[in-house]
Amino acid sequence: MKPVGKMSGELETVLGDLAKARDEARLKAHLLSMDTRRRLADVEIEIENFEQKLSTRGDWVAEHVIATARGLLHSVTDLASRPEPEPTRVRDLMSRDPISCHADDSLCDAAQRMHDGDVGALPVIDDQGNPIGMLTDRDICMSAWASGTSLKSMSVADAMSHGAKTCRPSHTLRSAMDLMVTYQVRRLPVVADNGALVGIVSLADIARLAQAPAALSHEARAWMPSVLAGICESTVALRASPARRAS
Repeated sequence: MKPVGKMSGELETVLGDLAKARDEARLKAHLLSMDTRRRLADVEIEIENFEQKLSTRGDWVAEHVIATARGLLHSVTDLASRPEPEPTRVRDLMSRDPISCHADDSLCDAAQRMHDGDVGALPVIDDQGNPIGMLTDRDICMSAWASGTSLKSMSVADAMSHGAKTCRPSHTLRSAMDLMVTYQVRRLPVVADNGALVGIVSLADIARLAQAPAALSHEARAWMPSVLAGICESTVALRASPARRAS
């Protein structure tokens, strides 16, 4: 068995390394996944309990005390050394090959496509397949109410919103959600490098991801409430803000 003095010195070394590792893990906590942060919190509790037991035992040292300290050091070091998780990308949750329409299509045809595809909005594309606007079921209803004419006699161009805000498959989920909040939209067309429509990402897609038991879902769960609040913020208040007037 090792002499008590030698074991005390060894324990002090391990405890010093443990304190450094714990501080490093705390600094890196914001980069860790939610599951890893929960595990770090559990290890913190284990360390506190261990320190309390040491303080009540005075200078008494045994092999199993050093083993416990080394085990805690290993746990904290493992957590602190984990790489930053890859952020969720738009391609991870977007709907591919979405239903679309053209500006010269009739609103009747567009409404039929929405019904058949069970969707509430259609990207409006040009002849090259590039998004030029969006058409929602609300746009159709309000145009029909305002004009008092049949949907067959009205074109998509009469009701669509022009200048679609788009994102790329490689964009992070965070950047796509920021766009949704900035422009108060619930859907973003996803385009390829040449500008052609390849998908669409919606608030509903993000909500479904937030409920999924997957590694990618923690970001959606964390950010969904603030994004929903931002999208639903009063448009009157937004129009009155200096920042929005300047844009």
